[in-house]
Amino acid sequence: MEGQKITVRIPCPIHDSEFIQRVSMDPHTSQQLFCLECILSQEDSAALSPNLKTIPDLLETASAFYAQNKNNVRMGEQVPPEYLDLLGGQAEKLEQLSKHIEDEKKKVSSVFDTIMQDMVKMISEKKNEYLYELDQQLFNLRYWYIFFDKQIKKTYPTEEDIPFLYPTKEDLVTKLGKITNATQLMAFVRNLKEDLNEQKLGIGSTLGLEGGRKTYLNNISKELIKLDNIKPKYAQGELEMSGLKSEIKTTFEDLLGRLLNLENPIGDVVKGANYESKLLKAEDFNLLRTWAPKNLKFAPKLIYRGSRDGLSGDAFHKKCDGKKNTISIIKAKFNGASKSSLIGGYLDGAWNSSSQYITSNNSFIFSLSTKTKCTVTTTTYGGYGQVGYGPTFGGGHDLGVILNGQSYCNPNSYVGTAKIIESKNYGGAGQAYFTPEDIEVYTL
Repeated sequence: MEGQKITVRIPCPIHDSEFIQRVSMDPHTSQQLFCLECILSQEDSAALSPNLKTIPDLLETASAFYAQNKNNVRMGEQVPPEYLDLLGGQAEKLEQLSKHIEDEKKKVSSVFDTIMQDMVKMISEKKNEYLYELDQQLFNLRYWYIFFDKQIKKTYPTEEDIPFLYPTKEDLVTKLGKITNATQLMAFVRNLKEDLNEQKLGIGSTLGLEGGRKTYLNNISKELIKLDNIKPKYAQGELEMSGLKSEIKTTFEDLLGRLLNLENPIGDVVKGANYESKLLKAEDFNLLRTWAPKNLKFAPKLIYRGSRDGLSGDAFHKKCDGKKNTISIIKAKFNGASKSSLIGGYLDGAWNSSSQYITSNNSFIFSLSTKTKCTVTTTTYGGYGQVGYGPTFGGGHDLGVILNGQSYCNPNSYVGTAKIIESKNYGGAGQAYFTPEDIEVYTL
C-alpha cells in the first residue's frame, strides 16, 4: 500500500452535498461516518476528534493489525451444524427484511416530504408577513399624507375639491377600474370607510363646533411632523441566529421523536454489550440508543447502582449530582402487578439535591417493558432534585422515585405517562404506586 494514493469521495448519507472525511474508531458510537458538517454539528467536536481517522489512516491501521494477527489463526475445528443451518436461511430472511425496510423508508420519506412541504409553506407565509409589514410602513406614511391632504380639502374646500370629496358612483367605479394591486385597493377601501365612519373615528365629534375640524387638522400635522426621518427596521432581538437554529433543531427533534418512533429495532451485534448492567439486556440498550438524542455519543457508563451503592437518596445524589446527560433505569414493582417493570428516564440537565426542578428540552421517560417513550411537554419540570429522592421526573411527579417514602407515577409533564404504568389497579388517572427494587444510572 506504500506509495499508493487512496482517494475516496463518498457522499455523506446525512448531508448529501458533503463528502465523508473521517471514520469513527469508537466502538460504541452509533455514527461511523463523518463529513465536515457532521463534525461541526457535534456538541463537543473537540472530544470527538481523537476517535476520528481518515479512511487511508484506517486502512493502514487495519492492514497492520491483520498482518500481525494472521499467523495466530488456529484451524481444524468443524463448524457446528446448527450454525450453518442458521446461516443457510439468511438469504430469504434478508430479502424479506429488505422489502419491509424499503416499504418503511417510503413511509418515512412520505412523512418528511409532507413536513418539508408544510414547513416551506409556513416559512414562506411567515416571510411574506414580515415583508408585508415592511411594505405597510411605506403605505402608512403615504396614507398619512393622503389623509392630511383630504382633511385640508375638507377644512378649506374650493369648488374644484367638491368632485374629489364627494364623488358619484360612476366616479367610484372609474377609480376602482384603475386599481392594479392590493395596496391600492386597501387605500381605496380605507378612504371610503373613513368617510362613512367619520363620527366613529372621532372626526365628526368636533364637526359641529367652531374650529373643530381645524383643531383636528392641526393635530394631524403635529403627528406628521413627528414622522420626519423615521426609518422602520427589524432590530436584532435577544436571540442570535445561532441560538434560533439551535432552539429550532431541539424542538424539531423532540417533535419528530413524538411523531416517529422506531419499534422492534435490530441492534448492532458489535455494540450489543450490556455495559455491566444487572437489569438490562443487549436489546434494551439498543432500544435506548434509538431513543437517545442523536447528537450524543451513546456510550453508557454506569455511575450508580442501588444494590451496589445503596438504595437511598444520599447514595444516589453522592454518585449523580452534577452529572448531565444521564439515563436512569428503575426496576419497579407496581402495586397490583404480577411482575416487575423496567422504567426510567433520560435527563440532559444536571441532577441536584436542592429541592429544585431541572429544566430540560430533551428529557423523556420510558418503559422498556412496554417499549414506550414519553417526551417532556412542560420543559421547566424536566427533572426534580430532592435529598431523599432518586431519579425523579416531571412536576407532580410523572416518575417519582421517593426513596424515603412511597414512589409513584402521576401523569403531568410528559406525553403518555400512563402508558408506562403496568398495574391492573391503575385506572388511567392519578397516582400509581410502585416499589423501586433496584436502580441503575448511566452517563452517556
